Amino acid sequence: MTEERTNEGWQLRLKSCGGGRYLSAGFLAVWLCGWVVGEAFVLWILITGAVALLTGRPPEPGREPLDLGPALMVGVFLALWLTMWTIGGIAALAELMRLLWGEDRIAVSAGRLTVTWARGPFRNGRAFERDVIRGVALVGRQDHLALETSRKRVELSRLGTRAERIEGARALRAELRLSDAATSVAIPQAWEEVITPEGDRALVPNLAVRRTQARVASAIAMGLAAVTFLVAREAIGRPDLMVGAAVLFVFTMALAAGTLWLARGRWEWRIGHGRLTLRKRFGPNVRDVFEGRRLRLEISTDSDGDSSVILLALAEAAPSSTPATIQWRSLPPKHSRIVAQSAEDGSVRQLAAWLAQASGLELDDQTTPQARAVQLAELRAMLEGSGRLGRWAAKLVDRLEDRAKKAG
Repeated sequence: MTEERTNEGWQLRLKSCGGGRYLSAGFLAVWLCGWVVGEAFVLWILITGAVALLTGRPPEPGREPLDLGPALMVGVFLALWLTMWTIGGIAALAELMRLLWGEDRIAVSAGRLTVTWARGPFRNGRAFERDVIRGVALVGRQDHLALETSRKRVELSRLGTRAERIEGARALRAELRLSDAATSVAIPQAWEEVITPEGDRALVPNLAVRRTQARVASAIAMGLAAVTFLVAREAIGRPDLMVGAAVLFVFTMALAAGTLWLARGRWEWRIGHGRLTLRKRFGPNVRDVFEGRRLRLEISTDSDGDSSVILLALAEAAPSSTPATIQWRSLPPKHSRIVAQSAEDGSVRQLAAWLAQASGLELDDQTTPQARAVQLAELRAMLEGSGRLGRWAAKLVDRLEDRAKKAG
């Protein structure tokens, strides 16, 4: 981390560090070599097939001309595969650049904060006026450096060590003259507050993202519909294409239904005083599905050991007096609905804080160390009372807890 004051203003620099990044970078470099080969091979197949269909000539000497129906089905599949393959390759290349040549520059000058994300020769930046900045936060399990604005949270940097990001956040707050805690909570970028046609406040997924999804789904649906029409027309005289045409028709109808839902429908949380109502809206029609009277944050762990933070809305207004039960898999309690779930707990916690503030609902945070200690004690007591095998498992829990304390 480099902190300096120049003639242009104050500047903070965070760079990629750590020896382990070279191992990850080496793996990505090898994978990208295979990615280039796969990209070129599929592109060659698509171009050769397209030329063969347009000219009516065989794709290679000594072969028969391509049949329209099978060629289109194979082409659609390869085009979809190539799209996903290309997106994955771009993401891998960006991560490789971040690991080897990543640098984030945060500058404060003349009442404006400017952040520049440098990944090798590529640059991207944003600027924020001082009056929209509400705070500087450390989010997620790795304490990524983030900026709280009046509308959303923006990640500034995940580079450097954890200690450097903590020190950078302190220095940035001092430069911006911000308190350690933000005075107000912003809605996470993935969500948006709207006023419904009925005049109510409601929380919905980001509408701009949803419109983009609807446009992309619509374009794909129209392309797939055109391919389905051509294959179906060819299948009139080719019974062997009937199954392929039927499969394409089913996929086209499913994609069209999904596109219609993205364009005309949505789930929304109506915000009331002391209550939160889940509504299903489609066009002018709206239906209440569930009413929550309390919020809860929980940590869920799947069968692979991966954990995520869940924000729940519960129908009960007060905690239940029923003793807690230990389940093999973490399941939402009865009479509840999931509001948000993510492996990155920063956005879910931010949404929980904003929603509790906007609705006046009680927020029961079960992810704090104190709450986890209580849950562990309840688990230990239940195991010890279940027999010899349970007592052995309780001792194993104690050992794992001691190791966790020593490790961190």
